[in-house]
Amino acid sequence: MAKVMVDGQVALGFESVKRCFEKEVSRSAETNVQLCVYHRGEKVVDLWASKTADTSFNADSIVNVFSSSKNLEALAMASLVDQGLLDYGQTIASYWPEFSANGKSELTVADLMRHEAGLAALEISLDPNDLRTDCIKANAIGRQLESHALHYENPERSKREYHAITRGWIVNEVYRRIDPKGRTIGEFLREDIAVPLGIDVLLGLT
Repeated sequence: MAKVMVDGQVALGFESVKRCFEKEVSRSAETNVQLCVYHRGEKVVDLWASKTADTSFNADSIVNVFSSSKNLEALAMASLVDQGLLDYGQTIASYWPEFSANGKSELTVADLMRHEAGLAALEISLDPNDLRTDCIKANAIGRQLESHALHYENPERSKREYHAITRGWIVNEVYRRIDPKGRTIGEFLREDIAVPLGIDVLLGLT
């Protein structure tokens, strides 16, 4: 197992985290890795490593967080609830009427948020260009989701299937139809969270 040089620092008492991080990075498939931990409001771990000795990679490098973006989606939807604009118990179609096609009229926002929307795997391919903000606002993704039918792998056992990739696309379409400014979740994140708090986080393609 090749030893990987780890940069950064840990607070007193958290040295074992650095040792564990170094060990896990050495045997993982990832090339560049970061770990930052706050404990009781204080940053106690701030580590990063590159298996390829990439000197441009550091604590401030932007990386893909994959499914952790679902937390950001949840924040966006919760902000609408907080404003009295969204009720998780309401159907998606009550906010987005065209979504009701092909058996989706009874799906609630709660069904979507807890991965029970029957759209875990789409039977269509999306054009990456359609994921640009301007195309999303032109309903390029929405149109395809509107016409898509429900599919549950084993509905007798459970309707819960991890919407690994698809949930963000659907939640974004619901969000932008309710947000008073008609924003995507990526725009909400930038304007209401990232810029005011000085956070390097973004959703969406440029």
